Amino acid sequence: MIEIQGLSLKMDEQLLLSNFSMTIEKGQFWAILGKNGAGKTTLLHTLAGLQAYSQGSIKIDGFELKNLEFLSRAQLVSLLPQVQESSLDCSVQQAVSYGRYAWHKNTTPNLEIITQALGDMELTSLAKKSILALSGGELRKVELATILAQDSDVMLLDEPLNHLDLAFRYKLMQKLKELSQKKAIIMVTHDIQYVQQYCSHILMFCGESKVFSGKIKDVLTEKNLTKMLGTELPKSLLKNT
Repeated sequence: MIEIQGLSLKMDEQLLLSNFSMTIEKGQFWAILGKNGAGKTTLLHTLAGLQAYSQGSIKIDGFELKNLEFLSRAQLVSLLPQVQESSLDCSVQQAVSYGRYAWHKNTTPNLEIITQALGDMELTSLAKKSILALSGGELRKVELATILAQDSDVMLLDEPLNHLDLAFRYKLMQKLKELSQKKAIIMVTHDIQYVQQYCSHILMFCGESKVFSGKIKDVLTEKNLTKMLGTELPKSLLKNT
């Protein structure tokens, strides 16, 4: 569970969040929506412990985020960046195995978890291939498989659908919905239709540190989307709003 109390975030003197509080439970699949530069990635990085915050409190499973050591934090929280460049020449399987580093002192059978992650992301046939020889979509699958292998209670995903073909996007969203039954998943995206179909909750950045948050059926409305984007959207884009 994530407990956020009185959190304020700034980026380059721009106030993104002011005295913000919310709770995210296991069993919930959250989407974060907002215009470019609204603060979506900044919030995700803050929840991952990569961005400092001067005001407020963030607790993960009861532990204050600021006080967690690196490995303890990695066991609780995983982060899929929006952009990640491949630089090391290693195999797909080796790259995915790095997701198990947080558990290297644990007796959990790493190979079984890695093999499962490769299979879930349709990478089994590419396991021995160099990541430097992959397409953009294949590399994104490796990054996703690494997050699956990390097996943290909280998964933070920054635009996970980037570079993926349409068929695999649906497969991934179904997998994430399945995982969200026992984890807390928070996903930054611009794909409203996937949010409607698969997510349970939403956080909408509306500018000037204003946000809407809650269940999809209550918050993802035409009125709120118009406020968020500053323009009206086609009626056909949303269902039952």
